[in-house]
Amino acid sequence: MRINRSKILISGLIIFLLSAFSLAGTESKALILQEMSWVDVQEYLKSSDMVIIPLGSTEQHGPHLPLGTDYYEAMEITKTISEQTGVIVAPVLWVGYSLYHSGFQGTLSLKPETMEQVLFETVEMLMKYGFDRFMFFNYHGGNNIVQSKVIHRINHTTEAIAISIGHGSTLQKEADEEEEFFDWHSGKNETSIMLYLRPDLVRMDRAKKPKITFTPKMKELRELAKKYPELLEVWSSLLGVPAITKKEGASHELSNNGIWSFSDPNEATIKIGKQTVNKMIKKAVKFIKAWKLAKK
Repeated sequence: MRINRSKILISGLIIFLLSAFSLAGTESKALILQEMSWVDVQEYLKSSDMVIIPLGSTEQHGPHLPLGTDYYEAMEITKTISEQTGVIVAPVLWVGYSLYHSGFQGTLSLKPETMEQVLFETVEMLMKYGFDRFMFFNYHGGNNIVQSKVIHRINHTTEAIAISIGHGSTLQKEADEEEEFFDWHSGKNETSIMLYLRPDLVRMDRAKKPKITFTPKMKELRELAKKYPELLEVWSSLLGVPAITKKEGASHELSNNGIWSFSDPNEATIKIGKQTVNKMIKKAVKFIKAWKLAKK
């Protein structure tokens, strides 16, 4: 009798484990356009007209982060957003506008007008199939002007609706404001994000605090900004511009190793990265769920 009872218990445990594994296999997964068939897309469009387009770059990110950092950040975050909302992610470009980083090897860049045209033509194709609500998730500051122009073009020349939901968007304003002053590129915050999202691509053995060089004009504006904060807008306009402008604000002119930060990337932690990423995801998911309440 005891043997039979043990057998029953073991059988029950096996059934439970098999059920658990079965359920794990049916959990929501990210919907990536390139990983779907046309039949999958056709089925998706029966219930949704939404699509997320991640924007990043291929540019230097210091000696310790990969050239594709911005792309991986945008892609990994939108994949999680897709998992939580069921919205398709459609990657279009690995490259953005990054000319001012070209003093370091490996950086690639498109002219803003070229990038805008590629994105707009992609949207036109997606509209042809029935996509009508476009969300751009940008994670590279250099793309902001392109993103703004293509969103305006979509909203003012087509029947579709386009908005920004990524870094620098109105939606993410609160999260952006929490960042440390001048920790703009490959510093503590961005290194933390990559340690959380793609630790396999991070080389912390190469991470070093940069030597930042500001011109006399930059130093003067920064000093005046202590009393007149509005001048920070002028100060920041001198940073991240191509060497051809002679403002000495190109990446290799500002930083000895490509990192733009007063912080030390060695202070980065997975915890900081996770908190930053989750805040952005939470805001985007909340917005998408609200927008889904509106009829197609």
